[in-house]
Amino acid sequence: MKSLRLLILFLIGIGVTAFLMSIDTPRWLVFAIVITFYLTAMVLPGIYVTYFSNSLRQIERYIYRNRHKVIFAFPYALGHGNDQDVERSIERILMTHKQPVMQSIYRTLLAIYRGQPGIAAQHASAIDREPMRSYYLAHIAASSGEFQRASELSSQIHEPWMNHSIDALIAFENNDANFHSHVDNSVKAARGIQKYTLEKSFNRMKKPLP
Repeated sequence: MKSLRLLILFLIGIGVTAFLMSIDTPRWLVFAIVITFYLTAMVLPGIYVTYFSNSLRQIERYIYRNRHKVIFAFPYALGHGNDQDVERSIERILMTHKQPVMQSIYRTLLAIYRGQPGIAAQHASAIDREPMRSYYLAHIAASSGEFQRASELSSQIHEPWMNHSIDALIAFENNDANFHSHVDNSVKAARGIQKYTLEKSFNRMKKPLP
């Protein structure tokens, strides 16, 4: 499928080049237009799926195709691996991406998956971007039974999927049957890879609910 797509783009590129040359377009401009065309055709679909797609099937196909890339190994492990696979995928990201914000976010996630709320809170406090900082602190508070603090932090967040996610975690810890509706609302509000990771993360929560 990928080879067919590349062949189609190549043929279109040849056609565009031939047309531009036939109308005496300067060579430098032909080169610039063709390069821009290829970059747009190759990059934009990935950006759309990663950040904007509302189709879980489309997102899952994209993750599967890119599962060997470090950053996509994490959502793939959420959907297809066990707890050890998830932890290993996070460790790979930490080894590869050294940006401070990435380190703080994924160290927070790793501590959450290892059931270490104190360590997770330390790393979450170091996240220098909102609303991610408040979201993870609220996540940790809800998982630790600090429901009022989780709700207060959630009230400072204006990202619907995050609010519904925190509501779902609070409901989960309280054995509240509204857990499922909060999960649905969170997944519906999210887009791109975030939509997929929410869906698979909540699916991994096995605690029985009424």
